[in-house]
Amino acid sequence: MDIYIKSFNRAYLLHRTIASIYHYLNGFDGRIIVLDDGTPQKYLNKIVELFPDIQIVKSPYYEQKSKDISLNKLPEKVIPADFWRDEVLKGSEYFILLEDDMWFTQPINYKDFSKDVYNLKMDMIKFLWLKNNKLISDNVIQKTKYFNIVQPKVLTKNRFLFDAVFRTNKFKLGSVAMRLFNHKLELLRYYHLYIVAGGVFSKRYYETVWKTNQNTVDELKQVSQLFKSKFKVKVGNTKNEILRTSCKTTATLISKEHLDVTIDIFKVNKLLNDAWLINIVYDVFDFNNNIPTAWIKNVLTSDKMNKSLFKEWQIWYKKIEFTYNKIECILE
Repeated sequence: MDIYIKSFNRAYLLHRTIASIYHYLNGFDGRIIVLDDGTPQKYLNKIVELFPDIQIVKSPYYEQKSKDISLNKLPEKVIPADFWRDEVLKGSEYFILLEDDMWFTQPINYKDFSKDVYNLKMDMIKFLWLKNNKLISDNVIQKTKYFNIVQPKVLTKNRFLFDAVFRTNKFKLGSVAMRLFNHKLELLRYYHLYIVAGGVFSKRYYETVWKTNQNTVDELKQVSQLFKSKFKVKVGNTKNEILRTSCKTTATLISKEHLDVTIDIFKVNKLLNDAWLINIVYDVFDFNNNIPTAWIKNVLTSDKMNKSLFKEWQIWYKKIEFTYNKIECILE
């Protein structure tokens, strides 16, 4: 199985993502392909020096975005969804898709794991659920050494009814549903069937959920696409979470604008990337812990032009934590 990593301007995190693959995936002999959307070349050069066997494929927006970032300009707000889809469909029948803020935390025998994925014809296996067991199904129908195959129980798999209740509120069905049952819980159960990244995918699954051209990530639309296809997906999750993610930074504020806080995230990432580039960096090989706040503070407070940047980051991150806690996810 190939491993794809979606990357955008966070080389300091990408370093750990790749390091964790080599550290924990015993017997790994596949390809690691970084799908990059604008990380300035000087940072990618160091990644290639550290990991000469990886491949880097650049999105159609790469040149303009990397130029804008290098000139301290805001890059265009466009998600390269079609690029991700088209690239993964060129590779192995089953593949792992990660983001550059994810890293492995537990060992697996990659060949045995891959063999089970192929033999059982899995469509999606989730590696990450932020300690929120409501995001994985307890209806286990088969177990392997590394993962459970589940049959999620959701309110409806009828595309039109799903859209009306959870997406469009057509005929006020969403409003009615909120009064009749736990709307949030029912919605979370659909994530037993779906993830953006952080697990295994089959080509047919990924092509289906990203079938229409998209320049945004609309998760509920992708679930709707799955129901529209009407094929029976085979999904599961690893027995334990084997992946973690850092929410201490973000690649872009596109999905975070609802927080009502202001932070120059591109400035934050530039400072952290530049510190990493000259080896002022956290312990990349500490796979048990998140990136240290102390390191972020040390780097951000070194910017004499913006003395309030670290305080702004603290306020922003508290909002992030609050948002995840509302849906019972735990950030560590």
